[in-house]
Amino acid sequence: MFNKNLVPNSAIMEALETPPGIGPDTRNISNDFTSIDCCIPVAKYDLPDHSTDLSFLLMDAEENLRIATPELFRKKLKCNEDTKIKVISIFGNTGDGKSHTMNHTFFDGAEVFKTSSEQSSCTIGVYAAFQRDMDVLCLDTEGLLGTSKQKNRRTRMLLKILAISDIVIYRTRSERLHSDMYDFLSSASEAFCLHFAQALQSLPVPGTAQTLGPAVIIFHETQHTTPLDSSVAESAEDQLRKHFELNNLTINAFSSLRYIGIRTPNRNATDYSKLKAAIKLEIANTTVRSPRQPSVVFKAMNALNTKFSGDIMEETINPFPSQFFTCPVRCEACNQHCQRTMGHLSDGEEHMNKEQCTYQSQYDNKKYLCEKCYNKGVMNVVTFTTQSKSDSSWSGLAKYAWKGSVIDCPTCGEIYRSRQYWYGNRSPEGTAVRTIVVHAWEPKGPLHSAQMVLDRVSTLGDALPRIHPNAVTGWLADWMAPSYWKPNSEIIDCHGCKRNFENTGLHKHHCRGCGEGFCHACSQKEIPVPERGWKDAVRVCDTCFTILQRQPNAVPANTTEAFNHTNSNSNSNQNNNIAGQSTSDQADISVRRIGEGIIKPLGHLTKRGYEFTKGIIKDTARPSYWVPDAESPTCFICQTLFGTAEELAIAKANGVGVGSTNGATLQAKDNLANGNISESVTSNISNSSNGICNIPSPIGDYRRHHCRRCGQAICENCSKARQTVPERGWQEPVRVCDKCADPKQQCDATAATASCSSSNGGGGNNANMMTRE
Repeated sequence: MFNKNLVPNSAIMEALETPPGIGPDTRNISNDFTSIDCCIPVAKYDLPDHSTDLSFLLMDAEENLRIATPELFRKKLKCNEDTKIKVISIFGNTGDGKSHTMNHTFFDGAEVFKTSSEQSSCTIGVYAAFQRDMDVLCLDTEGLLGTSKQKNRRTRMLLKILAISDIVIYRTRSERLHSDMYDFLSSASEAFCLHFAQALQSLPVPGTAQTLGPAVIIFHETQHTTPLDSSVAESAEDQLRKHFELNNLTINAFSSLRYIGIRTPNRNATDYSKLKAAIKLEIANTTVRSPRQPSVVFKAMNALNTKFSGDIMEETINPFPSQFFTCPVRCEACNQHCQRTMGHLSDGEEHMNKEQCTYQSQYDNKKYLCEKCYNKGVMNVVTFTTQSKSDSSWSGLAKYAWKGSVIDCPTCGEIYRSRQYWYGNRSPEGTAVRTIVVHAWEPKGPLHSAQMVLDRVSTLGDALPRIHPNAVTGWLADWMAPSYWKPNSEIIDCHGCKRNFENTGLHKHHCRGCGEGFCHACSQKEIPVPERGWKDAVRVCDTCFTILQRQPNAVPANTTEAFNHTNSNSNSNQNNNIAGQSTSDQADISVRRIGEGIIKPLGHLTKRGYEFTKGIIKDTARPSYWVPDAESPTCFICQTLFGTAEELAIAKANGVGVGSTNGATLQAKDNLANGNISESVTSNISNSSNGICNIPSPIGDYRRHHCRRCGQAICENCSKARQTVPERGWQEPVRVCDKCADPKQQCDATAATASCSSSNGGGGNNANMMTRE
């Protein structure tokens, strides 16, 4: 690309005067340009010199200028110091007749530049000749695609000559324009913009600053094909520029581009008239480049040659590259490619490279070998796991939460624990394992790989499938219950609302007044029951609450004492003198009070203990594209509220989430203030997008699941499909929502997830909501 930071210099728009201090006196020249090396380097070997009476070798194949000073250069040209000249150079592939073209274009066919009919190139390096009538310095260059062993050095030499030229002729005799022409001109343009333009502007020589490169003339001669043709719609130059653009090549450095195409039948002489006419126009054009004095041209050329010189690496191009047929996979850590042939994976062969790899922490490309087995000559590869093979799923995960990761050797068993001791735990390297660095052929797995492991972990309920947690707590509760309480085994329905506990999944609660079994919605009020031994406020049913408010010392009776809760408000007993048990045994109540401190933690441990440990791990393992629980109170598809059966029953009874947003939210806050609704349900409704949701009839906990494709929170009924999601890293069938399972609706679900992810930086977890899947 053209360097836009270069500022045009007005010096290039006018003829240059003789710089002060430059004259016949060689001392003045030496004083003014002390940084220029005027010594002729000695060639490493004999180089051919095909100079004639009218031409001389300006630069040899090793980039050595064969002229020492500007004065000698002017004498070689046989011109005066006041002469203003333009530089015209020719480029092209070897054997395309560059020397012949220069002789006929500028010297009427005289052999100023040597030509040859032999196979070997006759122009090695750069030769110069002065055309006195036109005041032009002609430069004949070494051909491209020659058999030189220093191809890179030759290319650099040609680019430097092109940079100091005013007009460039690219000569080609190919029947069709080849890619080597486009590549060379594009490389020359890029080199001029990036290197030569800045170097020329920094020279302390007037007249050398150039913001644009030379004018380029492509001289294309064919014998059997038709050259590019210009038309009203599109010129030949426009066709060339379009081809450069299609191949992502630029020629912005050149001041102009001109195409001259001729077709020469067999045995006919080449017609150079069009080329001569184009050159005369460019010589007369001084709007971009003005003629310069020979000394200025020499100093610019010498300065560029001194700056851009030195050894250059010559790499041999293999016409039969190994990458054509070798496996294209490269190591992620060291970027070395696999040395096996293509298709080796189908033959059962893994990727392989014999070179040593470099460890990169982001790729975790190291393996552990059991130290004891290695010393015995056995190469047992071991890895960190969450549990030992000898442990069951739930006990192994419990050990993982307490002692950390484990390294398990198939021969030696458990050889390392990350948290074996309270402090002073050592790294496994040097104590239990030996580390080797391996190639990372495949990209690192998805960041939610830990979630894949958790999907396969069994819960405590799976480990004890025949023992329901409520059965354990119910048995203990009956054992410690006061004598007036109805046994849990006999409580089938709620004594208040008559809902079946087994079908709805609701918890059983005992009224401390009458001892009957109620759901939470029917027994959420609290008041002291002193006649039963409960001095502090305890759970009572709605009926007992009303009675005890009127008569604090009353003793509510249960069904065994002929007490009917449904008719408790009848006027048959207006003084509310309720017949029944006068006083509970104080010791009986004390056993229950103490037992509650044991039953609740034990029941929580039985039902939730293992899930709590798993929940902590899941918070860490959750994929980043999953919608946080706090931001998904309802199912993404059916808008059903998530929660436990008890929470949903309270929400349904209080009308939370149904109706207008403001009314539902205010009612929920009032109920929360009165202790009538759980905080988790209220927070979920407040976080809902519109405050409106569906509350299912309680038939157990309404659990939250996540779709593995879109990450949205969905219920069980809306996520019954199982599919692989390879784009997310799930190679086995996993849970997906109904929208993602339907190809027609996948775009909508994915777009919703992207919108949610962009608007929310993350989300927390609601501790009161049920555990995730």
